[in-house]
Amino acid sequence: MDKKTAEILLNINQFDSPLDAYESCLFDLRNFVFQNPVIPKVLYNKLKKNKQFFEAISHFEKVDSRYITIEIAPLTGTHLFDKFVCYEENKSQIKQNLSKFLTTKNIEVGITQLIQNLSLWSEALSGVDTSGAEGVPLNKELDVLSTFKLLESIKENSTPIGDPQLLSELNRVKELGKSIQT
Repeated sequence: MDKKTAEILLNINQFDSPLDAYESCLFDLRNFVFQNPVIPKVLYNKLKKNKQFFEAISHFEKVDSRYITIEIAPLTGTHLFDKFVCYEENKSQIKQNLSKFLTTKNIEVGITQLIQNLSLWSEALSGVDTSGAEGVPLNKELDVLSTFKLLESIKENSTPIGDPQLLSELNRVKELGKSIQT
């Protein structure tokens, strides 16, 4: 990437300094990660964009590369509800860490860990029959509270998964798991 391309990518003309432009790009990218479901294909593209931002700013100045990583806890428990709670706790911790440093390295680590965590959740669902699930778009995530309540009810009442929305959500996660690059 040449310096002119870097200026365009960072939209430098709109800011007081290249660093301000770079931080704005990272802020927008991080907000995207916070506000959207974990979809590996989309996040892989965001990783590429993140790398481009780092390459672009390197034409102007050296930037901070601090980051935080967590040890992703295994999704333990005898019931899907327990595993879902572990998945959500991991996701919450990863996103908290993402907010601590606005650096390309921290965003890279956060995105990678979100994908790894999704992979664990998808693997936990491997024994669940979702063949009768209605297809939903991969970006149409059932909200966390609904998933939590439905799985909690199934655990408490020892009933099979019968809710069509939950079945579709579990199928969606399994489909996303297939798209994870190894």
